[in-house]
Amino acid sequence: MKKLIVSGLAALAILGVAQAAPFELDNAHSSVNFKIKHMGISNVNGKFNDFSAKIDASNGVLNSLEATIKTASVDTDNQKRDDHLRSADFFDVTKFSDMSFKMTEFKADKDDKNEAKITGELTLNGVTKPVKLDYEFGGATKGTDGRERIGFNLEGKIKRSDFNFANGFASDVMLGDEVKINIEVEAAAK
Repeated sequence: MKKLIVSGLAALAILGVAQAAPFELDNAHSSVNFKIKHMGISNVNGKFNDFSAKIDASNGVLNSLEATIKTASVDTDNQKRDDHLRSADFFDVTKFSDMSFKMTEFKADKDDKNEAKITGELTLNGVTKPVKLDYEFGGATKGTDGRERIGFNLEGKIKRSDFNFANGFASDVMLGDEVKINIEVEAAAK
């Protein structure tokens, strides 16, 4: 009996280690969205269409996360505005083609195993600052290809002034300082 219990515990330990795995981002089922105040009265919503991520996760916990967003892929459903956002007034895509995020800490919520706070280094406009995001684990399942699939959401806020972003062009009256971020992720085990 003792041998059976020890064997069972060893199998569980091996299974737990095996579940820690790198995941491949499913771009068709993921999105990188933002919202910012315009003239203090309404919100402009936007997204980025070109992004990638390296994800390592196990049992709903992110072990590591690194993401890159191509700034030229900014999309607010208005071509004239998008062209202006790509200019030196905003993203300056010729000088800063990438925005990046690298997670430095994952702190699980004591009361809800599906929620956590993550901290990471965000680089935007050549400036790197720490950013905190709320994490919500959506779940895990097997895909039609037999691979494990996970889903999670990240939400947070940054100040564009912290990144010297659009300082020379827009006053806080014209364009709010706070940028709300919402990222939806679906990924499959490699």
